[in-house]
Amino acid sequence: MNFSCPKEKLQAAIQIVQRAVASKTTVPNLTGVFIEAQEEKLIFRATDREILIQYELPLPVKRTGQALLSARYLFDLVRKLPNMDITVEQQLPEQLFVFKYGKSETQLIGMDPSDYPDLPVLERQQEIQVNAGDFRRTIQQVSSAVAVDNLRPIFSGIYLETKDGNSINMVATDTHRLAYSSLSLPEQGAVNSSLSLIIPSKTLMEVTRLLEDEEDLLTIAVDSNQVVFEFDSITIVSRIIEGKFPNYRQVIPDKYSTRIKANTKSFFEGVDRATLLAQDSGKLASSVLKIATKGDTLILEARSQEVGRAYEEIPIYLEGEDVEIKFNGRYLLDALKVIDAEEVYFDLTGTVSPGVFRPADGRNYLHLVLPVRSSI
Repeated sequence: MNFSCPKEKLQAAIQIVQRAVASKTTVPNLTGVFIEAQEEKLIFRATDREILIQYELPLPVKRTGQALLSARYLFDLVRKLPNMDITVEQQLPEQLFVFKYGKSETQLIGMDPSDYPDLPVLERQQEIQVNAGDFRRTIQQVSSAVAVDNLRPIFSGIYLETKDGNSINMVATDTHRLAYSSLSLPEQGAVNSSLSLIIPSKTLMEVTRLLEDEEDLLTIAVDSNQVVFEFDSITIVSRIIEGKFPNYRQVIPDKYSTRIKANTKSFFEGVDRATLLAQDSGKLASSVLKIATKGDTLILEARSQEVGRAYEEIPIYLEGEDVEIKFNGRYLLDALKVIDAEEVYFDLTGTVSPGVFRPADGRNYLHLVLPVRSSI
């Protein structure tokens, strides 16, 4: 292997794939970044066997070859190299790789790349295309409702489904809250059959991290147990979470007795201030916030015996009955912070049914939050 590459391009390529490097493993090879020099391009790959990220960099190569280098030392070395062309040369037959820059050089000892996982070949039983910017925003809207533990794997992922072939629905829930969003597929991305799968949230967050061009088309291909995302020069392959996602439509109320319409920014800021003092019987993590309506005023209250009391009034438009109900304030913040509409609806049906946030401009998104029973 022998090639020369500008430092910034080499660093960017390693940054793209390194998030897939295994952080805890007994398999040494999975702690490395695989590099393959082909005649007209470099291929960078990393995997922890749950997710695989591959990046292709067009580049003339002096001598082809393969390398598997410690991700930790490779990234730190390249990050600290001067901003100039870096020559990487393999000294055969040993796994010794020399990084030359100016009149200086650093040598890294590599691992055997021969049994490093290849990019899997998928059967592509189903394939769709979505706008990259829309996909990223949709994932950001629903990801806050993903369960943070892996006790029930289906809740640690995001559910994707297509029904009519012209749109894709995404849903996440940790059983205390549920977020749903739908986005239209571009004409060339429409599908003829239904699609239903649960993808690890880690995978989807990596996809959104790497989607830089809002106008890109993102291709999603699925086979029986894996899903692949393709865009620009990046390929991400992930396992699919096994299991049946619950019927989320059954838990979304189809009517309300109280509808609160408020300025989204004012609602968020009021909840944000009040949640600073939200506390339930000395349990700081519970963040209990009382919400009450009095005509065209929304009242937020929180109390802590050790810290103090918060009281907020927000002007609203009220449709239906006055209500008094308690929620986890942090769940309300998670719901409100991803609504970019100027005004928001908050629909309620009694004191034991969930509250549902919706953008007031009619966009197809909602965030459902279960109330809490508590005294404050």
